[in-house]
Amino acid sequence: MSAMQARTSPEIPSASLESLRALALDAGATDAVVIPAKDVLFDPRVRFKCMVPKCYMSGACAHCPPLGFTMQEVRDSVLSHGYAVFFKVEVPARVIAATGLAGYINTGNLDPEGCVLALGAYYLLVFSIVKRLQKKAGEMGLSSRAGFAAGNCRDALCHFQPLCGEIAGTGCRHPDLSSPSMESCGMDAFSMAARMGWEVFPIGGTCRPESVGHGTLMGLAPVGGRDAAPPAVLPRPQKPDLGLGQAKKSLAASRQAGFNLGILLRQGRDARTWGRFLANLADLTGSWTAAGAKLAHLFSGRPRKTS
Repeated sequence: MSAMQARTSPEIPSASLESLRALALDAGATDAVVIPAKDVLFDPRVRFKCMVPKCYMSGACAHCPPLGFTMQEVRDSVLSHGYAVFFKVEVPARVIAATGLAGYINTGNLDPEGCVLALGAYYLLVFSIVKRLQKKAGEMGLSSRAGFAAGNCRDALCHFQPLCGEIAGTGCRHPDLSSPSMESCGMDAFSMAARMGWEVFPIGGTCRPESVGHGTLMGLAPVGGRDAAPPAVLPRPQKPDLGLGQAKKSLAASRQAGFNLGILLRQGRDARTWGRFLANLADLTGSWTAAGAKLAHLFSGRPRKTS
């Protein structure tokens, strides 16, 4: 916080920025800092890497290149804020570097050890932290018109759905949680992490748990607009369909993805992460009952067409 405190403007008290940083930590971040918005790093090579070589999700998620916002649009949005809360969530190497993990993710299936589902919990945590920061900033009277998470929201929020709803023309199923990732918008999160002194291990599809210390997912929530625009109102979620018909579709979709009781039981090792995510949902939705309904909506699905 020393760099932030030295450059705090009189419009936003240090105590307000510190409370946002503390919220990120309380919501599950491993570490968090407040930086001037102008210190967010952009590099076109980051966004281009999503397309060459082509990522399996390129063009398959509304927030993933070549779709989504342009770098200039994102840069303008970030710079319209005074500061940004930059945070990280560390992921155990046994989860993020599990053998064969990339293959399961690319095909939309769950691995027998439950690492794909566990990794989803860490990504979901990042999405929820971003939204809690935006919500809190709005309550404090600070503008927060943009939020950026990690990875693609298609896998994290709609894993059991065959298509991104926005691309399919039915609309985003989780507008209250969905955010573009830092990397899809051309932000050089790795270089920013290095500036903070955070240890980051590059992880590819051939990594093994013993070769890396941990994985690092990063998120960013710009706060404190320089103009008089009102704080953003977070979109309302779609009303979940919890009827019998949807339950049958969800069961079929989960079976097709390889979900079973063994995978569910293996989530105990990452229960703390699931718990923090649920607590964030309760804060965002207003109650534990609503959070439970939201969780059910996240796990609802439709079977993929295989022919």
